[in-house]
Amino acid sequence: MKEVLLLIALTCILYAEPYEKMKKECSAGESESCVSIGILYQLGKDIDQSYEKANIYYSMACELNSSYGCLNLGHLYYLGQGVDQNNTKAKFYYDKACKLSNVNGCDNFKSLVDEDEELRQKKIELEHLKQEQQELIQEAEVLDNI
Repeated sequence: MKEVLLLIALTCILYAEPYEKMKKECSAGESESCVSIGILYQLGKDIDQSYEKANIYYSMACELNSSYGCLNLGHLYYLGQGVDQNNTKAKFYYDKACKLSNVNGCDNFKSLVDEDEELRQKKIELEHLKQEQQELIQEAEVLDNI
């Protein structure tokens, strides 16, 4: 996830076009312009920072099958920026970015899947410990009654 900010910063530099021009291009279906505007809002670069507006523009780009739009939208959900933090939605957008050939999307999707698996394993272990605890309590009650 460290490459997230670097990727956003590099993309911002690459697409340093005037805001109004990018807005028109985005409205016309140019996904790169939508991503660029989203980055401007996310970083607050030469514009008031607004994660909510970044979400709107990344969503537009993602709907236009921009891997970077989907990737950055995944970041917003992963970080809880302008939206409720939601790993399920982050995974969805990372997966879509991956399917659009974005390596970072693939890596981030895999990381979240691995985190989910670790969490599942810990929950299973906790359930086993609870069961063992219940059995020990029952044994102690039997011994107390003797």
